[in-house]
Amino acid sequence: MLRRSLCLIALLAFVTALAGCLVTQDTYVKKQDEANTLAKNAAELDQKNKEIAAQNERLQAENTDLKKQVAVNDALLQKNTEEIAKQDAKQAEMVNEMDRMKAQLAISREVTIEESPVAKKPAGLKSIRIKVLSGDGKIGSAKKMAKRMTSMGYRVEGVGMADHTDYPAITVYSAPKYNKEAKTLAKKLGKETITKPLTWKSVFNIIVVTGG
Repeated sequence: MLRRSLCLIALLAFVTALAGCLVTQDTYVKKQDEANTLAKNAAELDQKNKEIAAQNERLQAENTDLKKQVAVNDALLQKNTEEIAKQDAKQAEMVNEMDRMKAQLAISREVTIEESPVAKKPAGLKSIRIKVLSGDGKIGSAKKMAKRMTSMGYRVEGVGMADHTDYPAITVYSAPKYNKEAKTLAKKLGKETITKPLTWKSVFNIIVVTGG
């Protein structure tokens, strides 16, 4: 009877020990699985980090390229703006030149008619062919001068605009044979009046330009 009891006790101890081994082995397996899972997750995270880093590098490269393109476009825009400004300046200069030429034509539009070099100078104030031009940019000054000269006994055949508007004083232009009459007229118009030779061809003997 005692021997049987001892056998049962020994058997029970063996079963208990075996069960403990099984539990320990199962726990080890679980821990191992957890470690493998963690390692796998870590590897996946590392791979994702590498992908993000590569994508960030690509974005930085694209950003650098865009900045270069913007710089090139800005330089091109600046160049175009400067070129347009130059073209505008040239166009304005051409317009001013055309205006100056038109004003000059107002003086010499009858250039095809030449004064005869052998013609005798007629006598009398009204026989002098006179034209008055505005040298201050206002046609009113030419009309006023024409009226003033008419009251002096001169015959003014027309008024117009001079080639520019910066005449410092009244200027009397005269053909070679009318220098004396021009000087007499200049004295009547005031001591600051200037006399000059008429260097272009014209049907007029004297041309008066207002200024000052």
